[in-house]
Amino acid sequence: MIYPTPQITTLPNGLRVATDTVITASSVHLALFVGVGSRYEEPQHEGLSHLLEHMFFKGTTTRDVKTINRTIEQKGGSLGAFTSRENTSFYARVLPEDVPLALELIADMILNSLFDENELEREKNVIEQEIGEAFDAPDDHIYDILHEVAWPNQPLGRPILGREKTLKRIQRDDLRHYIATHYLAARCVLVAAGLVEHDAFVKEVEKRFSQLPTGQLAVADQAKYKGGSVIVHRPHQEQLHMCYALQIEGVGSPNFYIQGIVASILGGGSSSRLFHEIREERGLAYSVSAFSSSYIDTGLLTLYAACEPSKSIECEKVMLDQLMNLGSTINEEELARAKAMIRANLLMELENVESRAERIAFQLLSLDTYRPVETALQALEKINTQDISRFMEKIKTTPLARACVGPVDELPPLPKSPIELVNEL
Repeated sequence: MIYPTPQITTLPNGLRVATDTVITASSVHLALFVGVGSRYEEPQHEGLSHLLEHMFFKGTTTRDVKTINRTIEQKGGSLGAFTSRENTSFYARVLPEDVPLALELIADMILNSLFDENELEREKNVIEQEIGEAFDAPDDHIYDILHEVAWPNQPLGRPILGREKTLKRIQRDDLRHYIATHYLAARCVLVAAGLVEHDAFVKEVEKRFSQLPTGQLAVADQAKYKGGSVIVHRPHQEQLHMCYALQIEGVGSPNFYIQGIVASILGGGSSSRLFHEIREERGLAYSVSAFSSSYIDTGLLTLYAACEPSKSIECEKVMLDQLMNLGSTINEEELARAKAMIRANLLMELENVESRAERIAFQLLSLDTYRPVETALQALEKINTQDISRFMEKIKTTPLARACVGPVDELPPLPKSPIELVNEL
């Protein structure tokens, strides 16, 4: 089967424009992706990337906040944005005839925002509420804690939302300086997926985004993984939320799909090892999972469970037993099942124009090229059990990271190395 390949054009200022035409679609998902997120922030300005994302919606030289929202919604479309550790996205979902309007709105926000002082202080208060909401959701907050354990005192380990004390320090000039430093054309990708024609889209983009500045792109600090353990005692909670992780490789690694297979075998579904051993066989937890997350230069293989405190030690032992012994016990049947799940997920995402657009943008920003679907499927199919075993032996050389949140103030200490842990198990 031949899968779609996007068309990509680079404008004179360095902005990459990509389209994925889906003739059966009735809409277009378009987005401006900027290859900068929280790991590019200075320590005193934690949360600036996310605050800036909010502020782009708070009024321009030609539109106030109400006009921005009403302009797109009166056409039946929607605007949104998100910030991650390495990227920020401003997106719209519209009918094909409203693509020029959506591009105009996003361009106006990026190029002409006022950053009114009153709006800035108001939005800081809003984000403080968002931080509080995330703090109250331990199954969400725990991943920020895990990142801080894995990469302490480093940009990659800091929370995307920032902290109240650092938000208060951020001023209007800090936002403008951050834009001048990072919001450069060569750091951006403007992508559209759906009922869109490439050449016409490129013309509309060039008309509105040719003013994006050029300049020298700042490089994120190299992440230095450490690992360790942090337990946040919250006596009012019923359950203990537990995360365990090992360092893995970045998104461009030849082991990228091996990492995905390992995560799938461990906790990718109801047939996974963790689900079977922890939930079905022992009844230790209701929620249990595993997943891999890769950044440009590093990543985490993460295991998660939430259980009663009295069952935490047994739950931890089973989770780490499955993690550390996977390489020596993997079989062909579960490898085939994991491959099938990843393959199906990849192909099913092609049915969603938002997923198609995001896949293109993420690859262009993190790999500086597009990896065709066929290439991904071929790489996946070549992986064998020996590859999994070699990979697991390799990542055991890094320390474990553990983050727990709930009504427990201590757990047995983790061994200094995963190899010691295997011997103990």
